[in-house]
Amino acid sequence: MLILRTHLRGNRGAKMVNKKYITHITILATTALITLLLLIPHAVKAQDIQYHLDHEYAKIWVNQDGTIDLLYDIEISCDQGEISSDLGVRIGQPTDDFTVEQAQDKEGNPLPWEDASKYEQKYYAVRVFLPTITAGETFRFTLVTNVGHMIWEDEDNPGNVGMQFIPVWWDAVVNEIRVSIVLPQGVTTENVRNVPDWNNTLSEDNRLILYWEGYNLQPNQEFPVGEEYIGVSFPKEYVEHYEVRENGILAFLKSYGVWIGVFLLFVGIIGGVVYVTRKGNYVRPVLRMETLGIRRGLTAVEASYLLEVKPTKIVTAILYSLLKKRAIWATSTEPSVNLKIVKEHEEPLRYYENTFLRAIKKDGTLNEEKLAKVVIELREDVEEKLRGYCRKDTMKYYEKIVAKAWDQVEQAGTAQLASKAYDEQLLWLLLDEKFGSRTEDAFRTRVFEPELLWFWYWYGYHYHPRPEYQPTTAPPSEQTVPPKIPGADFANNIATAVEGTANNIVVNLEKFANAIIPAPPPSQKTSKQPAHHRSSCACACAACACVCACVSCACACASGGVG
Repeated sequence: MLILRTHLRGNRGAKMVNKKYITHITILATTALITLLLLIPHAVKAQDIQYHLDHEYAKIWVNQDGTIDLLYDIEISCDQGEISSDLGVRIGQPTDDFTVEQAQDKEGNPLPWEDASKYEQKYYAVRVFLPTITAGETFRFTLVTNVGHMIWEDEDNPGNVGMQFIPVWWDAVVNEIRVSIVLPQGVTTENVRNVPDWNNTLSEDNRLILYWEGYNLQPNQEFPVGEEYIGVSFPKEYVEHYEVRENGILAFLKSYGVWIGVFLLFVGIIGGVVYVTRKGNYVRPVLRMETLGIRRGLTAVEASYLLEVKPTKIVTAILYSLLKKRAIWATSTEPSVNLKIVKEHEEPLRYYENTFLRAIKKDGTLNEEKLAKVVIELREDVEEKLRGYCRKDTMKYYEKIVAKAWDQVEQAGTAQLASKAYDEQLLWLLLDEKFGSRTEDAFRTRVFEPELLWFWYWYGYHYHPRPEYQPTTAPPSEQTVPPKIPGADFANNIATAVEGTANNIVVNLEKFANAIIPAPPPSQKTSKQPAHHRSSCACACAACACVCACVSCACACASGGVG
């Protein structure tokens, strides 16, 4: 009987356990089923999306400061399902040190975007959000970024620097792909090296362009197909800054310097504690944090804020920048500036230039409040770029750039070279408080010879108060040779034009000033992590595989896609 009771108790206990177990399993299964039913529509929807790229155009401008401006012009077609507005299109970036300048549709309307790098380690990309694209629909858009750490010392060609580049590859078919690289002014086909051989060479603003093209790339196929990665190499004197691969102890410290620093700090703390304990006196601890040094890569307009140029002169510099890009035309300058937008310009516009264009009213005058937003946006962007960098050293760096720009003008051997240097460096020269007097000194004894392509700009805005000569797109061979301008006359006109523009840029100066929110004090925090470069990336160029343009790892090792 005792055994029987024990047996009965055991069965009763087992029945209780089984009921609880079955109940838990039922709840979990039901929860999983409900979750699955909720997710199935989204999964099916994602799986049903099929798309292709009608074209992918990548254009790179190599800047003198060692950065590049990277433009992607993409036309995407949805073949099945729909690419909803919340998915976005991911576009890979060459390095983690990139700044988005603009994202817009083919009509010039801005598109929302986000930094997609945070979602995946060692993957650098921008996600651009497009309007919903359904099956059979096509959408074209552009993305412009400024990318640092791209120009490297060429180890196979002493005295040269350069870059390697892989355009974004996709998990879809790409019908047509083009890559063009605009090299610094002065680089010629005789002193440039490249792999693979270009399909063509072009010219833009007296700058050499190397051009490649391809067709019918299959999903996840890189361009060039079956060739080396696109690489260009040119004499290093055409850029002001470039990266150098570190070897030996320097490379070791770069890789393990943080850990060595932690170890030394630990040893220092222990030693300090022992020392203080023995001495019997308390010494207040001091924490010093190294900054990233000089913030290179700012444009002249961005540097104008850093160098504390007045807001009216900052927007004047943006006006001149747009004039040089032929994006606007000044129909009159008195009693106030009146502008007309020229939509046929080719050069990409920067974020502050696009904001400036939105401040132009239909009658050609400027909206003071929207113009104030240009200054605010510029200020916020520059402050963000300065985080972690030494402000004082950065200011000195850009003051030297301004001084160097004047040296190019003043030391030019001929009037033609001086005029060319003046035109090219104009935006930097404007940052000098003595702009007018130094212009007069530079051209007191020589004439000013405007470039053929810029004649309409100089003649229309500086030399003629009521411009009748309109912008022209005719080839240089069909244009009239511009007349030479007496130096003293030119200096007086441009000084007057700059001063008048700064004074007449807005009708209501008080309204403009009040719309500018006071700037917060410069942050002393070093919150931005040091920009770094991966020594080994997916393009496997660390071993210098290129034949004649090995320039270290500066490749766009990132794919693109939907979602």
